[in-house]
Amino acid sequence: MGSHRERPPLQIRPGFSRRFAWFVGLTHAAAASVIPLLGEGPSWLFLLIPVAVSALYIGYVDVLRRAPWSIRSVLWEPGGTWRIRCVSGAEHEARLCPGTFITLPLVVLSFRLGFLRRRSLPVFADALDSEQLRRLRQRLRIEGAARDRASDLS
Repeated sequence: MGSHRERPPLQIRPGFSRRFAWFVGLTHAAAASVIPLLGEGPSWLFLLIPVAVSALYIGYVDVLRRAPWSIRSVLWEPGGTWRIRCVSGAEHEARLCPGTFITLPLVVLSFRLGFLRRRSLPVFADALDSEQLRRLRQRLRIEGAARDRASDLS
């Protein structure tokens, strides 16, 4: 099998995901439905504000990808580095974190952009072409297995 340098670059540009929108909506609705049970009086209304702000922020930044700092696309270069392109056009070089989550319906790419900066890109199955999602999952598993073998040898 060839090395990672022989693999072509992989461009990931997820579209809108209905599953992600439903997930964000349902989790925030569940959190909001529990808040009235926490106390008596109108003070629980103030607890709804952070839940509403969180739902709006995640909807705007991650689901709709309208904010200037939202991730528009990522490019996995042959050398193993990642390039993140934001909606504003800014590009950042990033490293993939070990906390990346891989399943059939969902891949969550976790990136480290600097010392303290981290970003994540949830990619649901309905946001990406099935063949491209399959290739991404396959390469992530191969690279992860190679990384695990390298850490076992050290």
